[in-house]
Amino acid sequence: MSKRVLCLLFALLLLLSLAPAPIADAAPSVCFTAVNDQLLPLSDDTMPFWSGGTFYVPNTAIDGNDLGIHYNRNYERTTIVLYKVRNAITFNYATGAVETNGGQRYTGSVIVRGDVVFLPLDILCRFFSLEYTYTRITYGYLLRIKSDSVVLSDATFIDAAGSSFSQRYAQYERAHTEPDVDTEPPENSTQPQEQAQRTIYPVVESTDIVRTEQVLSYLSSGRITLLFSPQSMIGADDLLRRLSAGGGAIALRVDGSAGAETALVQIDEANELLWRAACVKTRLVRLENAGDDTIHAVAAAGYCPIRYALDFRAGGVSTSRMVTRMTRSADASGGSCCAFLGTDESVVGILGALLSNLRTGNCTPAQLNEVILS
Repeated sequence: MSKRVLCLLFALLLLLSLAPAPIADAAPSVCFTAVNDQLLPLSDDTMPFWSGGTFYVPNTAIDGNDLGIHYNRNYERTTIVLYKVRNAITFNYATGAVETNGGQRYTGSVIVRGDVVFLPLDILCRFFSLEYTYTRITYGYLLRIKSDSVVLSDATFIDAAGSSFSQRYAQYERAHTEPDVDTEPPENSTQPQEQAQRTIYPVVESTDIVRTEQVLSYLSSGRITLLFSPQSMIGADDLLRRLSAGGGAIALRVDGSAGAETALVQIDEANELLWRAACVKTRLVRLENAGDDTIHAVAAAGYCPIRYALDFRAGGVSTSRMVTRMTRSADASGGSCCAFLGTDESVVGILGALLSNLRTGNCTPAQLNEVILS
């Protein structure tokens, strides 16, 4: 073999050794989502992603915010309809067809993951006249979807939301670094042929009538307990009447930090508001910041204080891990678990995925009652 051929071979080997590793081997990055000037919860279940050169965003980033777009999923027809004023666009996730109410067709589709539907962002932006930016930030990337009602520039928003990015990323990291002890059974153990049946008592705090109605669209017919402060009852007469008619359990959220006497006065006042709105009263009470003496005194007065086995108000936990904790707690407590999910605003975007995971774990949602808490 000539020296010239050997030199070419060595040069080729050198080039191959310098070739970069495939992009697919790169570690995944966290993607935050913001809609106009609101930063949304950070979760694996609703994190946007690229697929086939298209950016996909969850339905939770489009529905129920100041974009003014409404979302509806029809399971029987396998369609997703998004509409705003007189404009509507329909995605058929069985056939892949995308068509507007004006007869315009798009090339694209949706990706369905349980009860969360991921939508092609470019089609949404074209049809609803939206814009988006994708920016590298300290903790990963920020996808920001914007309408003409946006106020802050990207630079100002990122600067103003710095502490929120830090807090949510820390919660996200903690959720991913916790050991998952349920992934493997103990050695030499016998697996049961059927999964245990579990009852989960989800509790959500009502802070906004519209958000609470959205929560009830997932967890209705007596499968949820809703907390109301006196302030959140104002203007919620129809909602309270719906709950009193069997839509869910009503509980009072009371500050117990000032002691039992003050707490009992607050409970009486809240029950008076409830009576005026829906002609019912409740004995279910959640005492925040209360000591054991206050809780015992309120129980002795005939009320039923709610104690949480799990509290997810901090967020940052994926729905699959939430259900893992619920099933673990239920199995250790006779088959049931009371879990505080957070406020209506913070949980409405994850309820679809949460219910799907609960079904997988043989968990049935139910509302609290006096018998359970007594």
